[in-house]
Amino acid sequence: MIDHLDESLKGKATASLQDIIGNDPEAAKEWSYFSLAVETIQNAGLHQEVAAARATWKTELETLTKHTDAHTAVLRTVPATETTGAKTVSIARESRVRTIYRYSLRAAAVMLIITSGTAFYKYLSVSSGALYDRYYSGYDLSTSRGANANDAIADAYNAKDWNTVENIGDTARVSRTNQTDFLAGMACLERKKYDKAINHFEQIIAINSHSGTNYYQDEAEFYLAISWLAHQKINEAMPLLEKIRGDKDHKYHGAVEKMSFFDLRLTQYKENK
Repeated sequence: MIDHLDESLKGKATASLQDIIGNDPEAAKEWSYFSLAVETIQNAGLHQEVAAARATWKTELETLTKHTDAHTAVLRTVPATETTGAKTVSIARESRVRTIYRYSLRAAAVMLIITSGTAFYKYLSVSSGALYDRYYSGYDLSTSRGANANDAIADAYNAKDWNTVENIGDTARVSRTNQTDFLAGMACLERKKYDKAINHFEQIIAINSHSGTNYYQDEAEFYLAISWLAHQKINEAMPLLEKIRGDKDHKYHGAVEKMSFFDLRLTQYKENK
């Protein structure tokens, strides 16, 4: 499983273990928790906050050390017998050690509070719906795909007339294409009709699989995953997002790479409890 994780982080996968994960629910669950642990360690936000707290503590500690050293030096200049002077220096050193120890404990407590508080807040705040709101962005037909000037559904889509786009998608028979299904799916997504959106996107993937084409394939996969997030079903979204993340040639690879898989896996863990 560790070898599989190493390959996954490189954008590849170990086929034999991938089959086990796909066919064994217990193995899949264990893999999910293992991945969550790795994402937790790699989580940049927590790392930065702890690093900032550590830097503050280090600055305070250096300042304190300099101050204590200076104080000890002054004590050494005070006239005294050899025994008295030794005792004075010893007391100063013990005082410095105790002070540094107190500062170390305080710094450790601060870092623990920051880490625990951030993790607790994140655990409470993440959800499929929140991730949908964070990662959803509309689809611009005019710059992404050529729209036929006489295409009614394209005209309606560019005008953001979601009702008309959805109706055309519902009534299209002979004129039904992957573009028709995709635009209708996006209109349903905009209108929060997630079940219908999912049906349209899955139709595109099924047609491409049957015919060996890839027209609107990347778009359908990405927005299908987004639709599953909106529908509060992250277990269905994760395989698609993992697939896109591992495919550098996928049109939405960059968008998925920017997603926090720590948040995604934490949400998956919460919803599977």
